[in-house]
Amino acid sequence: MKEKIKQFFINLYEKVKTYILEKVNKIKEIIKSTADDFTTIDIEEGKARYSLNWWFMKSLKWLIAAVLAVFTLLLWGCSGTAVTKYYPVSVPVACSVDIPLKPEYNENTVITNLNILSYAEKLKSALEVCKNGGLND
Repeated sequence: MKEKIKQFFINLYEKVKTYILEKVNKIKEIIKSTADDFTTIDIEEGKARYSLNWWFMKSLKWLIAAVLAVFTLLLWGCSGTAVTKYYPVSVPVACSVDIPLKPEYNENTVITNLNILSYAEKLKSALEVCKNGGLND
């Protein structure tokens, strides 16, 4: 009984194997015949037929060139021109000004504050002369 079951599975395996090999060989022949049809060169008629691979590679080269051209144009079109903005810049200017003496501390707070305010006014007026362009060396 074991021998019959074993023989049954061996026969089944052989049948499936031959069936698959036949189908694979048919597919190989079909592929080879189509490839042969495209690669043959008919000299009498002066026509040359090329393989599908050749046509695909030739068209792929043009497709890549077109994509690169479009990509380049997009990048070129999206790039903006350089915009130059001018901002005013303060430039230090040499100016000789007589700086007033700092006030001294006094026991009376009111007098000290008045001295500080008069010092600030004198300093402000002296620096405004430089700001307006006077007393340059």
